[in-house]
Amino acid sequence: MGPPVSHRWAARLHLPTLAVAVALLAVWTLLSWRYGAYVLPSPLEVVRGLGEVVRTGEVWRHTGASLARILVGFGGAVVVAVLLGLAAFVSPVGRGIVHDLVAVLNATSVFVWIVISIIWFGLSNWAPIFTTFMITLPVVGANIVEGVENVDRRLLEMGDVYRLDGRQKFAAIVVPSTLPYLLAGMKVGFGLALKVSVVAEIFGVTSGIGYIMNYSREILATQMVFVWALVMILVMTLADRLVFEVIARRLARWR
Repeated sequence: MGPPVSHRWAARLHLPTLAVAVALLAVWTLLSWRYGAYVLPSPLEVVRGLGEVVRTGEVWRHTGASLARILVGFGGAVVVAVLLGLAAFVSPVGRGIVHDLVAVLNATSVFVWIVISIIWFGLSNWAPIFTTFMITLPVVGANIVEGVENVDRRLLEMGDVYRLDGRQKFAAIVVPSTLPYLLAGMKVGFGLALKVSVVAEIFGVTSGIGYIMNYSREILATQMVFVWALVMILVMTLADRLVFEVIARRLARWR
């Protein structure tokens, strides 16, 4: 016997989550009254600020600038990660090299790449692009290599029975097996790319979410800092629901 109808509707409407959100908003409002708008602007002030940046079009300018940089850096990382995955599939030696490379990149702090990017590219768009690339590459690369390692060896042996060459086995067996790992890596990597790019944009660019957040801090507009933080959350949520979940559903049907 399934759960009661009321429980199913509560889950479908996310009522527990909504209840927690209402409680948090109430606490937020009380703290705002206690400490003032400079320290913690009220939820209503943040919503009004969001409406203002949407009305003026400022949200599209800065969000678009950040997403453009992310797409270049993150897109490049995905391409290189796929090539690393191919190398890991072709050669056990290559797999070991890729493992070591990913471990080194994972151990390197984002601050290191930000400093190096400023030294190499100056105060330009390429600094956040390079930082995004270097931080997201090991995340996506590690997932792809894990996918390659988890390919069902029995399927590869069956491919040998049917006399499939390396290219055919890669297309018919390895690609479908590793795509879920690639998608998972991209999902995590995109969220990381957004955070890293915003941090890197503090240095030297004149557009983007990170730039406008830092500018708002400098002019003591705390309300707008919260507004742009909300914009980041909305961008990540929309990307998750409209891009990654759609791709995951289509991938499930294709497989």
